Amino acid sequence: MSRSKVLFLLAALLALGLAIYLPGLPGDFVFDDFSNIASNPAVTSSIHSLSGLSQSMLSAPMGGLLRPISMLSFILNAEWFGLSPMGFKAINIAIHLCCGILLWCVARELLRAYVSVNRRDISATTIEWLSLASTALWLVHPLNLTTVLYSVQRETSLGALFTALAILAYLAGRRRQGLGKGRVLIWLITPLCTLLGILSKENAALTPLYLLVIEWTVLRFQSSDESGRRELYWYFTVFLLLPMLAVMALMAARPDFFFAAYAARDFTPYQRLLSESRIVLDYLRWLAVPNLNQLGLFHDDILPSRGLLEPLSTLPSVVGVIVLIAGAVWLRRRLPLLSFGILWFFAGQLMESTILPLELAFEHRNYLPSFGLIVGVVGTAYPWAEGFGYGRLAKGLCGMVVVVLALTTAVRSLEWRSDLSFAQYESQHHPHSPRALTELEWGYIRYASATGNPAAVTAATTAAERAKAEEPGSINQDVALAYMFAKLHDFPNAQAALRSAASRASSTSPSSTQQLALQLLLQLTEPEDRPLFADMDTLFRDSIANPRVAQLPCFASDMWDTLAVFRQATGEVASSLNAMHQAVAACPGKAALHANYARLLLSYGDFKDAKPEIDALRSFSDLRYLPILRALEQDYAAQAQGAVAGH
Repeated sequence: MSRSKVLFLLAALLALGLAIYLPGLPGDFVFDDFSNIASNPAVTSSIHSLSGLSQSMLSAPMGGLLRPISMLSFILNAEWFGLSPMGFKAINIAIHLCCGILLWCVARELLRAYVSVNRRDISATTIEWLSLASTALWLVHPLNLTTVLYSVQRETSLGALFTALAILAYLAGRRRQGLGKGRVLIWLITPLCTLLGILSKENAALTPLYLLVIEWTVLRFQSSDESGRRELYWYFTVFLLLPMLAVMALMAARPDFFFAAYAARDFTPYQRLLSESRIVLDYLRWLAVPNLNQLGLFHDDILPSRGLLEPLSTLPSVVGVIVLIAGAVWLRRRLPLLSFGILWFFAGQLMESTILPLELAFEHRNYLPSFGLIVGVVGTAYPWAEGFGYGRLAKGLCGMVVVVLALTTAVRSLEWRSDLSFAQYESQHHPHSPRALTELEWGYIRYASATGNPAAVTAATTAAERAKAEEPGSINQDVALAYMFAKLHDFPNAQAALRSAASRASSTSPSSTQQLALQLLLQLTEPEDRPLFADMDTLFRDSIANPRVAQLPCFASDMWDTLAVFRQATGEVASSLNAMHQAVAACPGKAALHANYARLLLSYGDFKDAKPEIDALRSFSDLRYLPILRALEQDYAAQAQGAVAGH
């Protein structure tokens, strides 16, 4: 196959990849897009200095390393193209296409190495075709849609972009091993790209594990001499074994850092591990046969496994996962590419689908893991079919599959064309998902708030009742209704919704969505909202008084922090300071609380009491808070000097 033909086909694939996502461009922000982008001051505020930019880059609401590269991309996106969701989605599509190009290069390098090391009789033309076919299947697969159109998941695609660069550099370096340039690619460029990936999203730390899978199944640590093989062993010792031991030691020394979030989950680490065996097999099923009625952004309708037989599918799923991994190990010499694909997929699930206290299921967790599996299956199946004289048939079937996957993705993309359309389809596909139903409620709330349409108000109320039926005890739906009625100046109904929420606040299970519901109240602090202040204050106090919350002091501290902001906004100075004091007392080891307390005290001119909080923040020696610390120190110095000058 000529180079020009290969590039033409690649360009056609990229055009197809672009076309199937265009219907979703007009869609709105959804779910975590609001806390990370639309409502994040670091993104929405203009940047006027490098120190301000560095502070904003470290402002991600989630992620252990705060994902500064992803945050930088969000900040620049807003700075250059405004806060339009379309601008964020357009850049996400561009990153997805770039990932496609890089993964095409990875597939070519990998297949060429496979042919060379394993002495397979596969032509250069077949390698080009296999690379394009694998890239096409991955590029248009509907399982990747949430990574592309869910704006905040740029974190996933950016991490995958740098991971693909790292793997490509490694494979190119292995091809040149023994030469100076090869060592630069392996020992410098690969770790550098990995680091950039980790600073985009932490799961890029799995890059050395992906490389180990490639070495063990495809490259087999082959080298021209023994010193080259020893160099590879040292490489994986330095970049995989030692970091892995360091992380394990850190987990043992600081389990609270890694596992504290289990306090707000309704499952244990053991139960999560059991649950993930079912979910990972679901991922594989959706990869093989994507079903629009099962795909979606929200999968909170998947119940956790409570034991090996609860539900009954748990034990067969655990056995299935073990059989797949054991089978891949057994196939290492017989079918190396298939072995590679299976092990690559499970390696990619190791961080987000095992024991860390994350939510159970999200489709974007398959973004990069799915690619290796596709390459392994295509690279194994096509040469086999060609060997039996069915090469053209295999190509035709592959082409048909690409078309079907592309059409399916285009349909999903069309469902994301507006916030209301997205919510309607999500709730249809997942009628027992509290989040999908709450999203439907919000879709109608936004429409009702903009138009005052009584039918939309009724629809929002109905969706809220459906969501409450699926999630008894939740306050989120009633708080959302209170917000809607307040915007419509229907204060009696807003008060009724707040009181309904307060009636359950003292017994609801602590969750991140509960914190978000309370934070929503901060948007109802205008003078016109004064009739609601007492009911909102009651809701805060009942939430904090919840016995389950009392057992989670750092969780409670976030509630006190939000209450302090609420009381400051409503002009209650003493109550605001008291709430912030309670927040710091509940969780003194949280640097952000000391920063917020110092900022609050300084806003009231109380620089003397702010100094201990500034000193406490400094004692954390946390680089993430250095810009905040400097700003607080400058404000403190200015007030202190002003006080001296006044005397």
